[in-house]
Order: sequence, then structure tokens, then C-alpha cells
Amino acid sequence: MTEATDRPASHLTLYLPGLFSMQENGHAGGDRLRLLETLLSRAEPDDRGLPRGYEEGLFALFDLVRQENTDLPVAAVTRMVDMGVIDSDWWLRADPVHLSFDRDRLVLADAQKLEITPEQAGRLVAEIMEVFIADGWLLKAPHPARWYLKPKRAPQLVTAPLSQVVGRDIRWFLPRGPDEKPWQTIMNEIQILLHGSTVNVEREKAGKLPVNSLWFWGSGRLPRIAPVTWAGVWSNEPVSQSLAKLSGTPAAGLPASYVDWRRQAETGGEHLVILEAAHDATLYADAPRWQEAMEKLETDWMEPLLRDLKAGALDRATVVTDAGKRFTLGSGQARRWWRRRRPLNTYRPEME
Repeated sequence: MTEATDRPASHLTLYLPGLFSMQENGHAGGDRLRLLETLLSRAEPDDRGLPRGYEEGLFALFDLVRQENTDLPVAAVTRMVDMGVIDSDWWLRADPVHLSFDRDRLVLADAQKLEITPEQAGRLVAEIMEVFIADGWLLKAPHPARWYLKPKRAPQLVTAPLSQVVGRDIRWFLPRGPDEKPWQTIMNEIQILLHGSTVNVEREKAGKLPVNSLWFWGSGRLPRIAPVTWAGVWSNEPVSQSLAKLSGTPAAGLPASYVDWRRQAETGGEHLVILEAAHDATLYADAPRWQEAMEKLETDWMEPLLRDLKAGALDRATVVTDAGKRFTLGSGQARRWWRRRRPLNTYRPEME
């Protein structure tokens, strides 16, 4: 087996959404994240022009930004992976969710909590289409958690990404724009329809949460994308997989570790790895799951990455977050032993 140090030198960018999110709840890294904190302390920070937000960060990695009063076209993009087709039509994500009352709030839970089977998703879509096909709807569920809607006419709406709404009161995130009232009415009608669904009756008997609403978001058409600098994209996340395909960038599934990535990355250049496990934990403020993801990051990625940087086997490493912060560390900078390590929670940006 060829050693990592024999591989072509390159630049590795890690997208780490959720890196700072749990700090809001007081879960600091401590010594368990010593190597990550070492990298951040020796790196050069940069927050110029970087967006905040999970999807915003993913699109920005491919030089795409949200236009004013529009959505990021997540539906059209992820549909490429889920359905294996490319078209220029307008699409909207219509993801299955559960809404529950918490005192005076209506709180959303996404598919992480629902465990929807493909068979259940297909039956639910069929029940909805029985009512809305007369309105010219086309609704598809190629993935149990990701549903796609093409209405007869593209509405004028600005929506909130599902990742921003999970665990929160939906009233602050409802679609807005010239067509907001009819679409809020549609949401209510779908909730009434799903309340009597045979699928939900079966789910509740099995002790599972009912799918009692859809969340509309991520509307638009496929974006035009210029060539990007990535030599390779490594991800299990559908937005980045699709944007890699759209930009003609070689892509592969997420390696188990940095060492596995080095074995697979046959060429030099700039490589992008998407590590979203910490972000998934933050959606429900799951501190143990977040800590587990961070400790895996520490042992499987930070330790060998820093070793290669110090040895000169890797030219540079960049950590990009969904909090509008980026940290870049070169091979020589990795040996800045005099830079004092700081706790992870000291890097958390101030909330706006």
C-alpha cells in the first residue's frame, strides 16, 4: 500500500456545518477536541463575504449565492440525484413533516423523526394527488424524506429552508410573498387531508408520529454554474452531490476517514469533503450525538490531517462552517507551536 506521504500534495477543504451551533447550549469541546482547536488556533481566519446557513454554505462552495427575494433552488438541484434526471422546469420541495403543539407554538419535526418507508411515501403522495391533480400538480417522492412538487404555475414565494425550521415554531417561517395566502391555505388543506390518511392511522397504531403536513421550500430552476476549482467532491449529501454533477466535477461518496480520502484521492489540486454529521445533531439540540460526531472528526480527520500538514504531505487545509467563518492552515503554519490553543466555543460568532 502506498503511504499518504507519497500522494500528490493538495488542498483539502472540509465543510463542517454545525461546528459552533451546540456552543449556544454550553457544550464546549474541552480537551476532547484538542487537535481541532489546535488547527483553528494556528489557521488564518476569514469571514469576508461568507454566508450563514447550511444550504447557503453548500451553494457558496460552488460560487452560487441566493438572489434577493428568491429561494436557493434546492428542489431542482437535489432532484438530479434523487430522480436521475435533469430538466429546466420549476420545482419546489414538499417534504413530509410532523407538526405538534407545544403550549402556544406549532413545532416542526422532519423526516429524521418520522422513519417513513418508501411504500408509505408513495401511498401518501397518491392520496394527496387524488385531490390536487385537478389543480395541475405533479408530486413525486423518489426519496422518503425528499418530495418534489411542480404546480401548474410557479408561485411567487420566498420560503424558509427546512433546516432552519426543525424544532421551531413554524409561524415565523411560513412562505411569504405575493402568493403567500393561497399557499398557506394549501398547507392547511393538506393537513386536513393527511389527518384522515390511512397511512397515518397505521403509523399511529405502530407508535410512530403521523405525517401531518408538508413543508414547501427550496423553489426554483436549475442554476447556471460556472466551472469550479474542485478536483474532487466527496460527500453523501444530496445538494453537494448534485452541484458537483452540474459543474462537471468528479464526485464520490464520503470516505470513512482522512486516511481513506488520501488513499482515494489520486490527483492533487483542491478537494472538497462534506461532513454534515454535527449539523444533523444540532437540528434537535442532541448534545450527545453532536459530541460523538465531533470526537469522530477529531480522531478520523484532524489527527491524520495535522500530521500530513506538518510533514508537508498536504499543502493546505481549510475548514468552512455554516456560521460565516473559514479557517485556512498551510503546511508551514501547522508548526506554529507558539500559538496558544483556544476552546472551541471562543470561535462562535456573535448572533445577529
